[in-house]
Amino acid sequence: MVSVCISALEGKMAIEEKRLMYIFPILVFMYVILIGLFVQTILLPYLIPSAHYGEGILNGTDTIYFHEESKKLAKEISLYGWSRWSLKPEGQIMIGITSLIYALTGIHKPYVMLFYNALLHSLSALFLIKLLTNYGISIKYAILGSLPLVFFPSNLMWTSQIHRDGLYILGLLAFFLSISYIHKKGYKTLFYSLFLQAFGLFLIYLAREHMILPFKYVFSFLFVVSLLFLALKFVRLLKENLLVERQALSRFTVLAFAVVIVSSILAPQTQTQTQTQIKWEKEIFVPEKIDKILYNIAVWRYMFLNVYFKDAKGNIEQDFIPQKASDFLLYLPRGLYVGLFYPTPEFWFKEGGTTGGTVARAIIPFETVVVWIGIIGFVFAFYNLPNRFSIFIILLLCLMFIYLHVITEPNLGPIVRKRYVYISTLIGFSYSYLIWRLSLWLKRA
Repeated sequence: MVSVCISALEGKMAIEEKRLMYIFPILVFMYVILIGLFVQTILLPYLIPSAHYGEGILNGTDTIYFHEESKKLAKEISLYGWSRWSLKPEGQIMIGITSLIYALTGIHKPYVMLFYNALLHSLSALFLIKLLTNYGISIKYAILGSLPLVFFPSNLMWTSQIHRDGLYILGLLAFFLSISYIHKKGYKTLFYSLFLQAFGLFLIYLAREHMILPFKYVFSFLFVVSLLFLALKFVRLLKENLLVERQALSRFTVLAFAVVIVSSILAPQTQTQTQTQIKWEKEIFVPEKIDKILYNIAVWRYMFLNVYFKDAKGNIEQDFIPQKASDFLLYLPRGLYVGLFYPTPEFWFKEGGTTGGTVARAIIPFETVVVWIGIIGFVFAFYNLPNRFSIFIILLLCLMFIYLHVITEPNLGPIVRKRYVYISTLIGFSYSYLIWRLSLWLKRA
């Protein structure tokens, strides 16, 4: 009788916890709207007026451009009809989405975009929670692990403003979630994984089209490696009856092949840089196509530091411009250190290039300490959670794309903003696992 009561109680608790998985994103949705309204109507106009462009917009950000262009397009739509609208006018998805909402509502104010921002952010939280639960972490601890993603103040740059980062973050989390399903049994989960992968890549394409190319090249390499590994190890895996490992590897090979196909369809044509010449040495062991890509990245870094963000206060590593392919490999440890651990204390509480930048530098140290602890904790989570193969793939992708953002845009602002989803995912594993283990230890004590 007692065992029946305990089972019933555990079942009820499991149902309540499952409900919490969906209640929490609703709370996140409401939070984004409320904090966005606070930023737009109180914080910027009255508490930090020097950082206020007007209409709740933070000065010196892309939101100004997106808002002004969207207003113009919405007015054209009202005068000449929907034939004037396109999803990516001037190649900018946020002009397309914002002008659509402005035209439909008749309200040309940034606050109407808060519902869109809230939807993306709440879905991102849901995807991260689901990702963590796929590794045996209970829902309540997965929710705690998602708190940095949800509440870090730096996300106000896109949750309270008009920006494409919310779309990019949701796309990447959908993609990471697709990888977590390779350990699940059944063809339905494989198709679900493929759907999430295609959905994620499509959102990434809409938000940052140029990021599709790295996915194409990375997964082309991973597909070949996984196919060779599967062929070489299949007999051993069969003999040892390691069914789960064999299935996971097989599913990842299928997933990697699908990524190559989808990204090949979506990827923009590469364009060789000709305007700027930098010193470059061709190395014999590097294929011509890869060498050109790396050269273009080196040129972009040079242009970023010397033209686009020249004299910007947040610029870092300004003396480093790659001059050959091997320079990218030699810079890898330093680049990952910058991407994972910057901004270090020498950048804290200093004046930024804008008032908003100065405010950000006052907030970011607290986030950085949380990140540092989370990165260290990830090591323990990685070695103790099940299904490390897919966690390793997610880790590999996070590190590679953090490095890519560091090498292409060496400024604290873009680095902190664009690494957000990768860092939030890694420390999500860390904090959910560490809090879970701590709770178990406290119960035993």
